[in-house]
Amino acid sequence: MLRVIGFAACLILSTIPVVRGVDHWTRFRGEDGNSVGRDNVNLPTRWSTTDNVRWAIDLPGWGWSCPIVWGEKVFLTSVVSDEQNTAPSKGLYLGQGVRDPGKGIHHWLVYCFDLNTGQEIWKREAHTGAPQIPRHPKSTYAAETATTDGERLYVLFGDVGLYCYDLNGELIWSREIEPKKTFMDYGAAASPVVHDGQVFVVYDNLEQSWIASFDAKTGKELWKKDRNETHSWATPLVWQNEQRTEIVVPGKKSNRSYSLTGDLLWEFDGQMSNLVIPSPMNAHGMCYIASGYVGDAHRPTFAIKPGASGNITPEGDYTDSEFIEWYQSTASSYNPSQTVYGDYLYTLYDQGFLTCHDARTGEQVYGKKRFSPSGSFTASPFAYNGYLFCLSEDGLTYVIKAGEDFEIVARNELDELCIACPAVVGDKLLIRTASKLYCLSEGSQLDPAMAAKLKPRRSSTPINDIWAAATAGDNASIKRFLDAGISVNAKQGKRGATPLRNAILHNHLESARLLIQRGADASLGGPDGNTPLHLAAFFGDASLVKLLLTKGANPETKNSNGETALDIVSKDWDPQVEATYQGVGRSLNREFDLRRLQEVRPQIASLLKENALQARDKNDASR
Repeated sequence: MLRVIGFAACLILSTIPVVRGVDHWTRFRGEDGNSVGRDNVNLPTRWSTTDNVRWAIDLPGWGWSCPIVWGEKVFLTSVVSDEQNTAPSKGLYLGQGVRDPGKGIHHWLVYCFDLNTGQEIWKREAHTGAPQIPRHPKSTYAAETATTDGERLYVLFGDVGLYCYDLNGELIWSREIEPKKTFMDYGAAASPVVHDGQVFVVYDNLEQSWIASFDAKTGKELWKKDRNETHSWATPLVWQNEQRTEIVVPGKKSNRSYSLTGDLLWEFDGQMSNLVIPSPMNAHGMCYIASGYVGDAHRPTFAIKPGASGNITPEGDYTDSEFIEWYQSTASSYNPSQTVYGDYLYTLYDQGFLTCHDARTGEQVYGKKRFSPSGSFTASPFAYNGYLFCLSEDGLTYVIKAGEDFEIVARNELDELCIACPAVVGDKLLIRTASKLYCLSEGSQLDPAMAAKLKPRRSSTPINDIWAAATAGDNASIKRFLDAGISVNAKQGKRGATPLRNAILHNHLESARLLIQRGADASLGGPDGNTPLHLAAFFGDASLVKLLLTKGANPETKNSNGETALDIVSKDWDPQVEATYQGVGRSLNREFDLRRLQEVRPQIASLLKENALQARDKNDASR
């Protein structure tokens, strides 16, 4: 089978340009921010936890920074806590972060490993102390990826400091970074970039956002500019185009480009989505900028030509701008960045879809194709040897043939939580999982002695609290938390979700029934005012609606929009209602049977009307 795939790769490569470059991986998503590796016949197409594994090592603590490589050295960061804290877990989080900073003393660590053996060359502790800020529920305190220019290593821990080491691990300089409050307490995440003696850092927050340049040799601040932004976490791109070198930084209010001396070169209001996470990249002489928060209707992708100056926001359509080569209004994902491979731009959606557009024109090649089995994604796609690779949060990598047709040719399982983007160097693929670093290469087999020393893998769905248990539909864990005294109506944060709400949102009806049987309050609303009855009615579950009504749910309770459950299901079925279901489905990674919903909504409306009338009759009789 491997020979067949290899033969197919040769055929595909005849139509895809070979990526030129050196065998280094110096920053987040590689040299140009595009995650395309240099082709090598010994890069693997298939792997497991032992097959095609050259080496694997345990990583202490938690971190989603990506491995970077210079020569024979691999650099990585992690944060180890002296006390147990809530572990990161997969999935979409549309609410608050972990509201309190991590407990106990934490150790911010920098590692250097041998690329060929995985042996630790050196380890340094950059900072020790108690965290000052909270974080996103799926993130860690080592979210930023380091960068190198081949002389020095630049390590950013976004809310702590910027540290510079030589490649032998000697600290050259450091700069403290004052932690700021971020939107929804998600913390920092943008990685640093280095170019021509300058290290560039972006820190967007709710208090005082900025972009700054530091001298690579001394750490001296060369310049610093305020940014009128609060909702962005994208890593900047040093864009070396045919006219000049510039620093491109997306933003919710404005996409901007700066000169190497900090002057604003151009900007435009892209009506970006509410949270700007994908990082810009460079291909075909253009810069690609995107953002795609799942709850927004406008999730744009822009292809920008070199040479712009000033405000290039057009009065009409975005393509009316001389410097916007093309624009798509709904062609961006939420967390993963896009990848341009050959003539195609690929967009990997968090909920397990892939789309393909012509990278030069923006024309759609194919629309949303769902992965099977389905998965959720945070890591960005990467590519080499004629294939696109998409690594799910469950550790399953889907291998897709590059080109006009969507075809999955392999599925490779590491069976562990994966959030970080891999690195591709020479004949080696480096993948960081929740507990390990794997080095994969064609024809390798993990040494049994090394395998025997490895610690157990971390599940992609760690159940650390009752809300996660309800989200995962883990009834055994729900019972365990309830038996331990956790309130069945506990709220996740001051105004957050209850376990019952999470169970209904994620279509775990048996878990919802369990929680109701254990005393869940059927009338308790969430942050949006929607009660379990609102949600059950919207999702078209008549049996759950009946159960909630018998437990005292009030069909006349209104949400924050002033709607009752009856109001929600009484609306005439039209394209707007259908679009609402599609939007909610995207945000929850759920597919709805629209025909069934159209049929069942009137039935639920009748049920709610009947219950409301009975309640009124009882009230009248009691007067």
